[in-house]
Amino acid sequence: MKQCPKGHIYDEKKGNCPYCNDGGIGFQALGGGLQPEFPKTVPISGAADENSFPPTMPLDNSPAASSGNMSVTIALDETEAGINPVRGWLVAIDGEKAGTSFVIHGEQNSIGRGAKFDINLSFDRTVSSDGNAVIAYDSRNKKFFLSPVIGKGKNNVYYNDNLLLMPVEITDYDKITFGASTYVFRSFCNEGFTY
Repeated sequence: MKQCPKGHIYDEKKGNCPYCNDGGIGFQALGGGLQPEFPKTVPISGAADENSFPPTMPLDNSPAASSGNMSVTIALDETEAGINPVRGWLVAIDGEKAGTSFVIHGEQNSIGRGAKFDINLSFDRTVSSDGNAVIAYDSRNKKFFLSPVIGKGKNNVYYNDNLLLMPVEITDYDKITFGASTYVFRSFCNEGFTY
């Protein structure tokens, strides 16, 4: 199959384009003769090429949304200066990273193995790459909650040596086990202090 300069598709083994052929061979219109050539479709505005179209704008016509930042979620906890304040920590108390601390920020903190998680435990291959848990800071009530990722992670999460199957409130010195390591939770923001 081949396309002629006018855009018709034809079988080149049978000769030239039957639609452009002046000999009358090819598609016949109902009234006889060659099918008339139609002009190419153009936009209602009369623009001849796609480069002359204005960019598509979001429904609200806001320039910020059309600048490419439309899919970026801004954290509720982030300050105007772009700082995501520390709200607490997890500190490894055993395993190869004993003594290492991991920062907990406001709102939702995903925990798993890989760069996509807020608390990245990639050094421990027994932590799920689909996510093990979430620690959430409730800024309205100044409390922390731990929730397992049900149906995604392959390994269990233990809270104070008990299997975690539903969200629980966590407080200072609670022990949380992900994979092969145990961590102690410490709050920075609480009823006595917050930003």
